[in-house]
Amino acid sequence: MKDTPMTKKNLDYYMNLPYTYIIDWSDVDGCFLGSIVELERNMTCGQTREEVLSNLKEALVSYVSTSLNNKMDIPEPVNIKDFKGSITYRTSKERHYRLAKQAKFYGKSINAFIDEAVAEKLEMRN
Repeated sequence: MKDTPMTKKNLDYYMNLPYTYIIDWSDVDGCFLGSIVELERNMTCGQTREEVLSNLKEALVSYVSTSLNNKMDIPEPVNIKDFKGSITYRTSKERHYRLAKQAKFYGKSINAFIDEAVAEKLEMRN
């Protein structure tokens, strides 16, 4: 979100941003582990996803409050409004050639082929 004279970046502002919470089961630790993607070096655990989410939200409150009190920068999540849907993609000649061959084989443009491959990879992470 763009900072404007009307935007007051206080605790409520930050707590209403769409931070990315990752929660996964850890066989090694025997509990759920969670972190907030946008914040460095943070992790918590709990016996349920709900407990971990609650712990993460408490940690975010503490992090933001401390950062505000000390006038430190606070990372914000990426905002979909900041993206237009086009990217520049650089690769090797060999990979470009292989992409073109595969795209042609499937009857797609290179852009459509790359977009589908990226979508598949993103789905694997959810």
